[in-house]
Amino acid sequence: MAINPTVGTRTSLTCTGLSTLASGTYVASNNYNCNTNKPVDVIIDVALATTNTPSGNKQANVFIIESLDGTNYRSGPTSGTTTTDEPDLKLIGVIFLYTATNTHEGTFSLKQALGYIPYGFKVVIKNDLGVALTSGSINTSEITIS
Repeated sequence: MAINPTVGTRTSLTCTGLSTLASGTYVASNNYNCNTNKPVDVIIDVALATTNTPSGNKQANVFIIESLDGTNYRSGPTSGTTTTDEPDLKLIGVIFLYTATNTHEGTFSLKQALGYIPYGFKVVIKNDLGVALTSGSINTSEITIS
């Protein structure tokens, strides 16, 4: 019997404020519920751009906060600029933006990041570009076995 992984439909994950996120600021997406379809993985695609010339670290950090019940999540900052609890967040990747006007994209595996698929999760983005974002989106695709 062959195991055939299938990549599901690319679906937008709402993240209010991402497309205008100020430098040094965090924002969290809406919850993604993995418990409904029970995928074997979820691919997270983050696309970011700025029309301003990046300075400083020229990057955006992509984190995951997971939940085992859809209500209680890993601790760490999900808004504002306070970095005190940032080490609590689970870093899944970095998107580097060295130039203005180009969209830069990163694709990340939830299972690779955590080692398992939680009940649900949120994506947290920290803008560390030195300038504000001028566009941004998060999309997901479920991986299932048929």
